[in-house]
Amino acid sequence: MYVASSTSSLFNYQRDNISPEAILKRYALLYDNILFDRRGCPIGPGDIAETLSECISMLICEGGTLEERKKLSKDKGFSNLFVDCWDVVDNAEKFHYEVFSTIDEDIQKRIGEFSHREIRRVNGLPEDSYKYDIDDVKEINGDIFIDIGVNKLLLERGIELVPSYSPIVGRALKNEYDHNGIECHSLFNNDILVPDFDSLSWGEVIDLRGDKYLKAFRETVFGIATTSGDLDPALVSKVQGDLWELVADAKPNVARTFLSGFLGNLPSPTVLNPIGVASAVEDVIEARKLEKKYGHIFFINNMRVAKI
Repeated sequence: MYVASSTSSLFNYQRDNISPEAILKRYALLYDNILFDRRGCPIGPGDIAETLSECISMLICEGGTLEERKKLSKDKGFSNLFVDCWDVVDNAEKFHYEVFSTIDEDIQKRIGEFSHREIRRVNGLPEDSYKYDIDDVKEINGDIFIDIGVNKLLLERGIELVPSYSPIVGRALKNEYDHNGIECHSLFNNDILVPDFDSLSWGEVIDLRGDKYLKAFRETVFGIATTSGDLDPALVSKVQGDLWELVADAKPNVARTFLSGFLGNLPSPTVLNPIGVASAVEDVIEARKLEKKYGHIFFINNMRVAKI
């Protein structure tokens, strides 16, 4: 399963104060690869970056020298995460230019009107004011076009893709454009499941991509996303309910031990404490059943452990 990204997409997230690095870390845990549109990336002989991963590393790593900002791209786990869009389409040049033309004229008009409103909002201007730089409007307009267009073209080409858009795209189109995506930026927005998720290092994120419970976690998240627009609270609610089921499904002696420890450390409203229920079950078959049913919980626990 893939997700698409681009410099325009990252800029759109940044407009809503969402860190580009933070969103890419969420993508890394939810998807096999990130299809990245290299449009605007200085890649190639004589350019700043030699590879796509170098360019992305520079985009998300702040401070330091240029070489220090490229350092992350030397990690194979990081560089292998990204796939150049041009490598998965039959005609890269055609793909490049079709990004704008693939969006319906009515949608283009609505995005254009929104871009003017957004610039007024950001600058604290009246609704009828034109005291702003038209280039700022064009910049927002273009980034939203590219964000939507890249996803639309990849889907039309049969790529197994789940769109993920920034909040500004949602504000621009509201219910007028059905993209059936997942709001990945809302995942782990509070500290209930994983305290300070964004502080996970790329090394820890890459290690978690190899976790045996990752598939179960992804299936749970995508399952929730099909029924709930507010991803993080829905995941917290499911985990809370599943924790009690996990206790009930475990053998009585394990259940008593776990329940005692869990209730003894349960603040309001809820928290997921490190758990060793499956490992405490002596029957191997029973332990495997628990792992299969509650793999998403064990993965979240492993995320918490990674931060200790």
